[in-house]
Amino acid sequence: MSENPKTFFDISIGDSPIGRIVFELYEKQAPKTVDNFVILCTAADSYLEDTPLKFRNNYFHRVVKNFAIQAGDVFHCSDKYEKNDNTGKGGCSIYASTEHLIKRDAESLCFGDFEDENLKNFDKPFLLAMANKGEPNTNSSQFFITTSPAPHLNGKHTLFGRVIYGKSVVRTIERSPVDSDGFPESCIRIVNSGKWSEGDALPLHNASNDTIGGDIYEEFPDDNENFDEDNFTLAFNVANTIKESGTLLYKKKDFQNAYYKYMKSLRYVNEFIPEENVDKDNSINFINLKTKLYLNLSLVLYYLQSYDESIKFATYLLEMENVNDADQAKAFYRRGNSYSAKRKWEEALKDYKACEERNNQDKVVMEKIESVERELEKKKEKAKQTMSKFFTEPAEEK
Repeated sequence: MSENPKTFFDISIGDSPIGRIVFELYEKQAPKTVDNFVILCTAADSYLEDTPLKFRNNYFHRVVKNFAIQAGDVFHCSDKYEKNDNTGKGGCSIYASTEHLIKRDAESLCFGDFEDENLKNFDKPFLLAMANKGEPNTNSSQFFITTSPAPHLNGKHTLFGRVIYGKSVVRTIERSPVDSDGFPESCIRIVNSGKWSEGDALPLHNASNDTIGGDIYEEFPDDNENFDEDNFTLAFNVANTIKESGTLLYKKKDFQNAYYKYMKSLRYVNEFIPEENVDKDNSINFINLKTKLYLNLSLVLYYLQSYDESIKFATYLLEMENVNDADQAKAFYRRGNSYSAKRKWEEALKDYKACEERNNQDKVVMEKIESVERELEKKKEKAKQTMSKFFTEPAEEK
């Protein structure tokens, strides 16, 4: 029995690469639709008359949070990024004929319409389906990916595949700023597309899909399949596994991917942390994990030279209740380091002294205090010299 074919999109937003989406296509259930989609995915420079018959360079023209993301208008959304009255109204399948395109008039926007297949239920996110003109058998090249269940679409659109990798890329698209019509503020473009096989690359640029330490979980908690959200012990173990994955990357000095892992773990903590009156033990476990994550984020962001962000996460920890002296000392120290890097000597000195009050046995902290005090003396001396110039007696007039 042959496997279902798989294709991919590489996505960028603005000038930034985001990552790869991989689709499994239901060839048996929707053969004509899958043939159309595969050819549009694999065509590098295919044109029918002046119409680009390819998804490469096409951009998403409609994004609706908690519903779907849509692309595939090969007429109006494949070159310059702009919005006009025809945006999202065009399409052309591989079944269009040259004769139809030659005879087209100004009102003709879609060509090669073909029949519906596999009109099933839209009961979950990450389903791949054909967009149409609101009437049966009007499929061309436009498609959409659901980001939530959409029962109002049941039986109305050809369902021909699903996302199997790159769900976080779909979520990134879904969360992109849009105007009142769902048109993205920044261009979300398919920069590359083609066939994909197991073992091929899965590039990801705004998260880490490294499975080191056993992190096999989706970037966003809700996107895991067969995950018992009411099992707080399981949820904690998952969040902790992701954190430990980040720590292994940190030890390899892969600070960027460690940062992604810590942020992912924090996302799970915020999603699943129970109230104390619901599950006291796990509530405490999650709070302790959040404490570690804030400290780790402050540290890796310092190494990434994102000093304002490092300060932010250290401050988050210091604003928490019932934090022990040792963790407070670490937060003050790390925040002080970032203030020092920004040459904000007064703030740095204040934090180093707060650290020293909670950990007065650390010689490194005392050295930091002495170093900052020297910088403040230099600053004071420089200011004094500058001020003295204003009081120098003017030369006598001749």
